[in-house]
Amino acid sequence: MQKNISEFLGILSTLFGGILWGFSGVCGQYLFEQKNISPDWLVPYRLFLAGTVLVIYFMISNPKLAFKPIRDTKLLLELMIYAFFGLLMTQYTYFCAIELSNAAVATVIQYSAPAMILAVVCLMERRFPKQNELIALILAILGVFLLATHGNFNTLAIGGKALVYALISATGIVIYSLVPTRLNKKYPVALNLGWGMVIAGAALALITRPWSLDGVSDTDGFLAFLSVVTLGTIFAFSFYMVGVKTIGASKASMIACIEPVSAAIFGYFWLKTEFVLLDFIGFVFIISCILILSKKEKAR
Repeated sequence: MQKNISEFLGILSTLFGGILWGFSGVCGQYLFEQKNISPDWLVPYRLFLAGTVLVIYFMISNPKLAFKPIRDTKLLLELMIYAFFGLLMTQYTYFCAIELSNAAVATVIQYSAPAMILAVVCLMERRFPKQNELIALILAILGVFLLATHGNFNTLAIGGKALVYALISATGIVIYSLVPTRLNKKYPVALNLGWGMVIAGAALALITRPWSLDGVSDTDGFLAFLSVVTLGTIFAFSFYMVGVKTIGASKASMIACIEPVSAAIFGYFWLKTEFVLLDFIGFVFIISCILILSKKEKAR
C-alpha cells in the first residue's frame, strides 16, 4: 500500500513538473519575441536566482545540512557534472534553440531524451524494455511529434545551430536525470538542485556577463521572468527530480511529456496560438502515455 502511494505521488510530482516546464517555455518565448531578451541574460539569472532561493531555504530550515553537498569531496565531482553538463547545458541550449527557431521545434527535438534515457537504463540493467515502457515511449514520441510538426517532417528543417542546441539539451536531460543518483540518496533533491543551479548560474554569468545586457524593463516582462525563475525552475525541477528519485528516470522522463501539452494550452490562451486536429491527436497520445505509466505494473 505504501509503495503504491509513493509511486502515485512520484507520478503526480513529475506531472506537475512537466506542466510548469511548459509554462516556463511559453514565458521564455514571450520574453524573446516581445521583450527582446536573450538567453545570455535570461538563463544565468534564472539558474542563479532559483538556486539561491533553494539554498537559503535550507540555510534557514536546516543550517547543518545546507553546505554538506559542496563539502562532500566524494560526491563533489558528481555535483559538478550535474551542474555543468546537466542543468547548465540543458537550460542554456534549450533556450538558445527556442530563440533560433521556436518553442515547439526545440521541444520536440529535446524530447528525444526519453528514448536516450530508456536505452541507457536498459543497458545499465542489462535488459530489454518492458512492454508497457515501449508502448508508452512510442505514444509519447508520436504525440510530441504530431503536436510540434502536424505530421510534416519538413517543419523540423531548422538552422544547424538550433538543431545542435536542441540535441545538446536532450543530452543534458539524460545527464541530470541519471548522474546525481548517489547525491539524491544522500541529500535532499531540492538542496542538490539548489547548489547545482547556483554553480551553473555563476559559471554561466562569468561567461555571458548578463549585467551588461538589456534585461526586462516593464511589469509584464518582470512577471514573465519571475515565473521562469520560480514556477518554471524552482518548482518544476524540484517536482521532476522527486519523480526521478521515486519512480525512476525512464518513467519520469516519459511522464514529463505533458510539457508540450502544457505549453500548447498556455500558448493558446496567452499567445493566441492556433491548433488543428493533429494537435488534439497528439494530446491524446501523450495523455495515454501518462495513463499507461500510472497503472501498476503486473508481474510477468
